[in-house]
Amino acid sequence: MNDRYFAMRAHFLEREVNGECFFKLKELEERWFCSLKNVKRILHQFEESGRLTYLPGAGRGNPSKVTFRHPFQQEVEDFMKDCMENGKLDQAAQLLRLPIPKSWIAKVSTDIRDMFGLKQGTESKDVLHAFISRDFTTLDPLKVSISFEAHLIEYLGDNLVKYDAGEDRILPHIAHHFESVDERKWIFHLRKGVYFHHQETLTSKDVAYTVERIKNSDESSHQWLAEDIETVECPGPYKVVITLKKENPFFLRYIASPNFCILPSSQSFNEEEWIGTGPFLLKERSENKVVLEAFDRYFLERPLLDELHFYRVSQDAATIVDFTVQNPPTEEVLSKHELETGFRFLMCNMRRRTVIQHPSIRKALYHLMDINRMAEALGWEHWVEASSFVNTRSSPQARDPEAILPLLEEAGYNGEPITLYYMYYQKAFEVADWYKRQGEEYGINFVLHPFTFPDFYLREMDREADLIFMGEVSSLDPHLSFLAAFYNDTLLFRRMFPLESLEWIDGKLEIFKQEEAENRERIMAEIESHIRENNLLLFQHHPIKTRTFHPMIKDVKFHSFGHFDFSKLWIPR
Repeated sequence: MNDRYFAMRAHFLEREVNGECFFKLKELEERWFCSLKNVKRILHQFEESGRLTYLPGAGRGNPSKVTFRHPFQQEVEDFMKDCMENGKLDQAAQLLRLPIPKSWIAKVSTDIRDMFGLKQGTESKDVLHAFISRDFTTLDPLKVSISFEAHLIEYLGDNLVKYDAGEDRILPHIAHHFESVDERKWIFHLRKGVYFHHQETLTSKDVAYTVERIKNSDESSHQWLAEDIETVECPGPYKVVITLKKENPFFLRYIASPNFCILPSSQSFNEEEWIGTGPFLLKERSENKVVLEAFDRYFLERPLLDELHFYRVSQDAATIVDFTVQNPPTEEVLSKHELETGFRFLMCNMRRRTVIQHPSIRKALYHLMDINRMAEALGWEHWVEASSFVNTRSSPQARDPEAILPLLEEAGYNGEPITLYYMYYQKAFEVADWYKRQGEEYGINFVLHPFTFPDFYLREMDREADLIFMGEVSSLDPHLSFLAAFYNDTLLFRRMFPLESLEWIDGKLEIFKQEEAENRERIMAEIESHIRENNLLLFQHHPIKTRTFHPMIKDVKFHSFGHFDFSKLWIPR
């Protein structure tokens, strides 16, 4: 009942005057997902409990009225206090998912930190609570294309080999040794005593099953990782022989990808009961919460934290409260600025037959995308202008606002609506709204449309969107991530670049895979130059994120996709 009450108050907040609000019962019917009869019953229950006074509308179509007994802010603070005193973390997280004012959250942020910080339970368990400000999406290695979920998979599963970013080389992992016979046949010798989370030991059959699952699934976005594999043989329980159709120097990097983590052959994959060999196992998963628990039988060093709890909350709550400890001895909190291993961009949908197809329109949009003016207008403090996938190849780009009108005239643009999609959160809206207002000065008619990560997977926006604000984040292996950007057919590059450009890029990538690192960098620069010259997407910036954590938290290191390495964090006790 608390969930429904606070959801109603948050929904009515903007129109509430002196504790009173007029509304239609249908609003609550839709928000509470129940019948009109139940809406009336619930309102009467709230009235009996002394929370409000309910006055039904007189006659069909007339609004009803509620008068609340207490200010909403007071109720929020009292509820959070009760949650803190009684350990009601799930109920507190439910409240933090609602669109309540940021200032209210800030006022009780110390209580929230105490409640959601790292805790030591009765069994001396160290539990770290963290927030995510959006819906959780798929954790299926065949489908995952969002960085946070891909990062979680790295803790749930392991690969035959792993990529060492410091040395730019491949190291043994589940396979304690590997060798190549003729660059087409690879032999992997597996460790003994590697346990899955359901206590079965890993054998060569599990490796063969994983390869076949990637190769043969109709729903996979990552079949390209296994497309060069011709056969998989299991001469023994701890020996795997993989033969390729052709030489591929990138093969070991492919199988080091998190999407190639080894799954058990004894049961079909189930997202709700994720079984792998990773340092953490999936203890709980719901719509708004994911819990990972340290796996005591992990074949390498056990994580120092016992559990990780991820709660879905509002954007405001997520920005105010970050990783903290319970009852800190000082109010000091450290912030660390980290350049994200990725970039933000505006994608042009070249698969729709719209005005975006005209090169002059895209040139006009390029000149309109003045990232320096945007940053100043939106109050950004930390950012780096992007002209490349990575910061080291980026440089400032010249924009000429006087070129915009002539380019629009050259394209024959007459104010046709241009559908502009952006992620459904406040900062993304601010960017899209700023760009829309800039366009209005030149007669460009942008129509804004928000989308979520689940929408991203559904692909309906491919048929509706002309432009999409989006981002790309790299894993620890930047060269493999560059390949994935163009080979993963879930990502926008594959979905929206013109076919002739993709054919040209694919040809370059075939050469890329055969070259040494220096030449690969040159080919990446050539591909980026092609993208810029044709304005297939408009580069924006490389974000610099501020990560906040208490100084008691030790060994804070960043891992793939710019996230914390949770397997290394610890708290001195």
